[in-house]
Amino acid sequence: MVEKTTPIKVVMVRRGSVTIPSVPTQKLRTFIRKRALLGSDEISGDGKSWVRVDSHYQLSKFFSAEGCENNTPNQFGDADLEFSESPPNIENNLQEMAELLKDING
Repeated sequence: MVEKTTPIKVVMVRRGSVTIPSVPTQKLRTFIRKRALLGSDEISGDGKSWVRVDSHYQLSKFFSAEGCENNTPNQFGDADLEFSESPPNIENNLQEMAELLKDING
């Protein structure tokens, strides 16, 4: 028997130890464009299985060279960029995302 899958309308977003519940999937593209959602962030529909945003089959195209025409050069890490566990301005980005969600949800 083949199960019908219904589209997921809301996902959870995780960045490090911070998880934001109830993020509308319709807004993910906007959050990526505004750089509030990073490729290294993870999303989940059930809170058990997580996938990096830039590895998700529907979202990875927004992190390709063509989809990032206005992004900073090579956001995936040049040799002279310093790697850190938490991306810079994580609190500001998460706060901006939270405020956008408040606007959306009223």
